[in-house]
Amino acid sequence: MSKSEGAIEPLGLSIKKTAEVTGESEWAVKNKLRHGIYRGRKSGRRTIVIYESVKTAWESLPAAKFAAPRERRRRVA
Repeated sequence: MSKSEGAIEPLGLSIKKTAEVTGESEWAVKNKLRHGIYRGRKSGRRTIVIYESVKTAWESLPAAKFAAPRERRRRVA
């Protein structure tokens, strides 16, 4: 059975759960909601972050680039 078979993708996540899933702080999640990077809906007093908007935002991030390791000089005592 493949990973996508039988898996139910959530429609929305709480701010706390979004922070856990993305590795961001709750403040960062709220800030992204304020700036329209993540979309949200209200359910009573709760804010639900639309999961699809989180996936879209993360897919649009640039790839991380790392410099090649530099040769280190050893100190002579």
